[in-house]
Amino acid sequence: MSVREHVQWITGSEYGEARRRLISAGLPDDAPEFHELRRRVAERNDYLLERFGRPLAREHPGKWVAISMDGEVIMGDRQVEVLKLANERFGPGNASIRRLGPVPGQEVFHWCPSTRF
Repeated sequence: MSVREHVQWITGSEYGEARRRLISAGLPDDAPEFHELRRRVAERNDYLLERFGRPLAREHPGKWVAISMDGEVIMGDRQVEVLKLANERFGPGNASIRRLGPVPGQEVFHWCPSTRF
């Protein structure tokens, strides 16, 4: 992936607003508009992991991380703790939540599954 320092990433509130509009319009979950919306979030999350999470993976395998759009990192042993702190500090949906390791772990627990799975 190329380095994108000036990309305007989608925020959690923008995602929520767009999702509500699509639902109100009666579009099914598998509509192309939903796929595009999820793709934008997954692209953001993948970038944040590559840029800020990969350097931590060797030293902290198995830890859960939340990475904000500014590159701020919250790390912990339990997914629920990291998610709670990330929502408090960054706002809901404004961080990539992953488990560090050779293959980035992510459970489907939030509003955007990764495109890698």
